[in-house]
Amino acid sequence: MPEIVEIEILRKEIVNQLSGKTINEVVINKESILNVSGEEFSPLIIGNKIVSARRKGKVLIIDLSNDISLAIHFLLTGFMRLVDKCNRSKVQIGFILDDGKCLTINGIMRGGFVKALATSKVFDDPALKKLGIDAMSPDFTRNELKNILIKNGRKKIKQVLMDQSIISGVGNAYSDEILFKAGILPMRKASSLNEDEIDKLYKAFGEVFKTAEKYGGASELTFVHLDGKKGEAHKHFFVHKRAGKPCLVCNTLIQTVKISGRSAYFCPHCQK
Repeated sequence: MPEIVEIEILRKEIVNQLSGKTINEVVINKESILNVSGEEFSPLIIGNKIVSARRKGKVLIIDLSNDISLAIHFLLTGFMRLVDKCNRSKVQIGFILDDGKCLTINGIMRGGFVKALATSKVFDDPALKKLGIDAMSPDFTRNELKNILIKNGRKKIKQVLMDQSIISGVGNAYSDEILFKAGILPMRKASSLNEDEIDKLYKAFGEVFKTAEKYGGASELTFVHLDGKKGEAHKHFFVHKRAGKPCLVCNTLIQTVKISGRSAYFCPHCQK
């Protein structure tokens, strides 16, 4: 967390609330998450307007008016807030806007980042270049999913869904929910899915994302909206982190198994 749904929510909020705002000052307390020194970073940002926001998988991209973009990866515990006043000693990174408000970034652990990149070359950055097809992209078609499953046939389906170099944006939580919705066990080999199961799996992506966005995203860890409001999608999960509890569909106890070091949650009755 945050996964694709949560980053998409932030993207929309930035576009709706911050487009046209100028960044007057940058506060830096954790230089290690930047791709350049603080002295290099600030001049690239200060005095420029927020033009738009994009997303690739779990990476948020904020485009500025000087053809520089901020690429932000929150990892598990990072989060972003828009506050009335910047607490200069507490933020990891803070962007003070022309209306006095501050866009703050906190909670980013090692491996996450805030990068200043040339807008035209954002996807040339190694961290973004290695990302697979975005799970919300129009290019992510049923046929594309089928090709991915064929190409990665020896891998377990849970591994395929979570591998950001194959499909970007889906993490542990939504992979569990997608597989439950599709009625597919997480430990099955990708090559074992028949045409009907591929159909169900593809439809499950959209259905799970739509439901999660309806409930404001999942805040099982630190994700919040720009105004600090928590999402409630995690309260409506069918299997994720519900081991030992009855399935909401059939009442069978939810089970868990380790796959590539991650806990996969599933219903042994509803998923085959």
